[in-house]
Amino acid sequence: MFYAKTLKIRLSEMFRDSDESLLNDFLESVIPKQIESGLIHHPVEPFWSVLVIYTPQNDVELADGERILFDSYEPLTAEEEVLLMKLQNWRNEEAQRNSLPRHQVLHDAHLLTLVKVRPMKIEDFSKIKGISERKLAKYIDSLLTFFRNECKT
Repeated sequence: MFYAKTLKIRLSEMFRDSDESLLNDFLESVIPKQIESGLIHHPVEPFWSVLVIYTPQNDVELADGERILFDSYEPLTAEEEVLLMKLQNWRNEEAQRNSLPRHQVLHDAHLLTLVKVRPMKIEDFSKIKGISERKLAKYIDSLLTFFRNECKT
């Protein structure tokens, strides 16, 4: 089955890097079949519109060592929704503490993937695509504590 997603790359310097990063994260999280783009000459904020026709990676068996990143349209259970909101609050606090924009702590796709994977040990983070070693080094202790506290069995 194929899916379609449209992404917006705003041309202003304030948004371009984060929009491109989200596009790249998305493209790494799916199996693209076709990509089309066009410049939209909006009078206030021109932008590139990118249409991606894709197959979700979870429709494909992962090989050993392969990493995953879930899409923002991945359905969540009620329990996962609550966990995602708590994880978003954690990210907001980290962003404030470090004077960073939220997306520079972790992107939404990473939060969604963390909720699906529920890492309880350091090795579990190796399954997630797109979280740099630098970010892992900075946030792994806090993330492990978060998941161990929130996902007690």
